[in-house]
Amino acid sequence: MTWVVPVELEDAVYASARDVLGDAPLGTSALLKAIKDRSARYTSDRDRLSAPADRKADLAARAAFFTVADAIKIAIPLCELAGRNALPARRPLRIIDVGAGCGAMSLGIVSTLVSDATGEAAFEILAIDHDVDALRIAAGALRDLAAKKDIVVGVTTRVADVAATALPQADLVVMGTVLNELPAEARLDLLRRALAATAPDGAVIAIEPALKDTSRALHELRDAVIADKLATIFAPCTRTLAPCPMLETADDWCHEDRDVTLPPRTAELARITHLRDSGLKFSYLVLRHDAAPLVDSAGAWRVVSAPFSAKGKQELFGCSNAGRVPLRLLKRNRTEANRAFERARRGDVIVTDAERAEDRVEILATSRLERREPARR
Repeated sequence: MTWVVPVELEDAVYASARDVLGDAPLGTSALLKAIKDRSARYTSDRDRLSAPADRKADLAARAAFFTVADAIKIAIPLCELAGRNALPARRPLRIIDVGAGCGAMSLGIVSTLVSDATGEAAFEILAIDHDVDALRIAAGALRDLAAKKDIVVGVTTRVADVAATALPQADLVVMGTVLNELPAEARLDLLRRALAATAPDGAVIAIEPALKDTSRALHELRDAVIADKLATIFAPCTRTLAPCPMLETADDWCHEDRDVTLPPRTAELARITHLRDSGLKFSYLVLRHDAAPLVDSAGAWRVVSAPFSAKGKQELFGCSNAGRVPLRLLKRNRTEANRAFERARRGDVIVTDAERAEDRVEILATSRLERREPARR
């Protein structure tokens, strides 16, 4: 499945960014320089994370490139929730966007949850961030996108420190690329406050970069949530236990890698910079108060790697309560009943009665096997 960032989302962000910043920072040359600077600060120069070379240029890059490229990431957990009828039915849907920046998560929610059949939707969004100009861009883009879709989106902004500000009751609390920017001791506290603010049928969704350090920090938070019995891990895990198997060694981490189609201007910037041009990469966590799982079946393995083939076999890594191990299908064991295994990709769930034996799960000719795509619309 390929996820698509709507052109009208890109248009709304550009129009709002131009209103706040003017034309100059949105020129291609200026954007490219600022995009590369921000990417370097996130990956190899994190000591400068909060110290861009030019703050106005950095805000333009955040809006015109990173916000647009990242917005549809939220669609994966939203569609997984929808697939389990686990999205609140309340209208307007009350959303808190913590560390909203230029509105990527909220824009993604509005783009994803408008019914293709009826167009009916209504949202009440509280966007919280320390950057007043970023919030101005977010609010303008959300109102523009709402007008384009002819839906009701109420937007309130709050300039505040997300690590300390009070959170009102909400149906969804979302935080995109926020936790990794907080001190380690503040991350679990924010999740606690977000869960306390979330309605019984609601969810907390955290999305982080697909980097080793930021993803492993999210795995550690997952384990802390389980240890303190704060919530149910709805996604991405079919595993309900701690610790996360990715933390057993120093070099493993779990992340998503989904096909994406970017709108024209963002796609061109991605092509030139080689950023966001090879797929939708991120790590995420969805927390809920009830115990409803992502997949209500025994023998459910989340696929946590790309498939890899060798002569006479196909393998991929799966994760479940039985651990993180390779699942293997030998060519001689292929049948019509298990051929779906060969179509499995990262993020899918394999449900099988084949059991772990030592260091792998062997899919036999007699094994029952089903492939599911939890986020498929």
